[in-house]
Amino acid sequence: MGKSESGLRPMRYRGFRKTNHPAIIGFLIPFVVAALASTYVLYHSGDLISFGFWVCFLVIIPLMLLLGLFLSLKSIPLIKDRGDKDYAYSGLVLNIFFILLYLASLIYL
Repeated sequence: MGKSESGLRPMRYRGFRKTNHPAIIGFLIPFVVAALASTYVLYHSGDLISFGFWVCFLVIIPLMLLLGLFLSLKSIPLIKDRGDKDYAYSGLVLNIFFILLYLASLIYL
């Protein structure tokens, strides 16, 4: 039962797990934050007193990094059921690193 004429099982029976979406999103958020910060620095360099800079730098970037950290931590208990251990732990390390980098940049300002 379950085998086709070629002797292979259909795709639904091969044991694929559900994707660990929080792990993947938590892994990708630091890259989005880096792109946002880099774009802002490239196109608005020297404009450190504008309202847009302060909103981006003091509100959007930290909230996104905290969201990435939250999603990475949330995905760790799901590793056993859904897999994606590499994304979960890499996302956690990247988020912690970018938060430390963000705090260092606050000191520089």
